[in-house]
Amino acid sequence: MASIEFDEQPALAYELLEKTGDLTLLDAIDAALDILEDDPGGAEARRRSFGDGRWGIPVRTRTDDWLVIWEHDGDVPVVRYLGADPFA
Repeated sequence: MASIEFDEQPALAYELLEKTGDLTLLDAIDAALDILEDDPGGAEARRRSFGDGRWGIPVRTRTDDWLVIWEHDGDVPVVRYLGADPFA
């Protein structure tokens, strides 16, 4: 199991979701982060490739399309972006 780190933008986006109480979206993001933490080398954690070692996990709810973009920094997965999916 890998420990996950966050850049400033995704950490702030996650904190804002916690404060606004959008539990459906927060649960979906938590599920995506669990996948990343459990198996960063797995297909579910690497559903989209952005090149240069960056990967994306789309997060969908009935009303929202978000994206988690991450990459390895050494052996640690680091979330570089968390927000609306511009490709949805």
